[in-house]
Amino acid sequence: MKLLLDENLPKRLKLDFEEHEIYTVRDKGWDGKKNGD
Repeated sequence: MKLLLDENLPKRLKLDFEEHEIYTVRDKGWDGKKNGD
């Protein structure tokens, strides 16, 4: 399963889902974006 963590969540949550493909908004370069950008 792939999961995308919102930028407001602590990135350490990735460690709780090691068996899944986890990305953060920052990993994708989408941090600071507003809805509709």
